[in-house]
Amino acid sequence: MSIEVSNIDHVNVESDDVERSARFYREIIGLKEGPRPEFDRPGYWMYAGDKPVVHIIRTHPSNEMLTGSKDASISHFALQIKDYEATRAHLDSHEISYSTSDVVDTEIRQIFLQDPEGVLIELIYLPEGARV
Repeated sequence: MSIEVSNIDHVNVESDDVERSARFYREIIGLKEGPRPEFDRPGYWMYAGDKPVVHIIRTHPSNEMLTGSKDASISHFALQIKDYEATRAHLDSHEISYSTSDVVDTEIRQIFLQDPEGVLIELIYLPEGARV
């Protein structure tokens, strides 16, 4: 028997400046700040609808608490967007650098950008009926 995964729950981003990171995810990505338990480090939970999808916490001096390694990293995480052109216009209006890619033989379009801590974010546009 294997583990049955139903969905991704959240991504945790460590930041030396949690206010700056929260502002980026709020103003650029469009997530909302929401309730967060009282942890031992400052941070924010950023919500898409009623789901906290990005957890931001102040960088721990040795990172080992959560990862077992001081140099843990992820390649990227992806957030699905509803309007590709409006998203590009929004990023352009905020002078955010990004690159784009179209998935071959599909209608799937991708936008890649970095948050203030250098975490790579994929904004993926999946037209109705499109499959990954």
